[in-house]
Amino acid sequence: MGGVRGWAVALALLAAALLSGCAASGHSYGAVSSALPPLTDKACRVFFYRTDSMFGAAMQPEILLDGQRVGKSQPGGFFYVDTHPGRHLATSQTENEARLEFDIEPGQTMYVASSITFGVLVGRIQLNLQPEALALSELSPLRYTGVGSLPAGSPGLAPAPAAGASPPAAASPKARARVTMADLEALLPPPSAGAAR
Repeated sequence: MGGVRGWAVALALLAAALLSGCAASGHSYGAVSSALPPLTDKACRVFFYRTDSMFGAAMQPEILLDGQRVGKSQPGGFFYVDTHPGRHLATSQTENEARLEFDIEPGQTMYVASSITFGVLVGRIQLNLQPEALALSELSPLRYTGVGSLPAGSPGLAPAPAAGASPPAAASPKARARVTMADLEALLPPPSAGAAR
């Protein structure tokens, strides 16, 4: 029996090691949110997040905003995009294509939760707008993935569409400025003696 038990322990450790690579790593929402630059009068912010769940953890589909890749749906992770006001289209795809259209006002922050549900062959992605109170409670244990943030006014920020225009189905890829972990760390206050970030 010792041999079977040893293999079971080894298999469990291997599975834990593989699955731990699926979870987001980075600074907590609390550390990042206190260091976020304020929005300009003409900009808006969209947070994309996925709560930490073992179901579908290996599935990390890309998230597109108005046809441009802005990040990944990563368990236990979040990122944000600063953009222009108006109508936007968020999409993601696994065996299905999830589409979420929403309007956002200048200075407004919106929260889009992604999740993986059961599918026929693989999991299905879902995108849902969340009320601020719920989103903030769900964001608190999550980690910043450092992908997809676009400071307002950065090169590559698409101009606002004409009033009443629908978002594009797919836009041509453009170079986007990305905020790295080093950029965010530079915004954080220096650590106190003996404290780890």
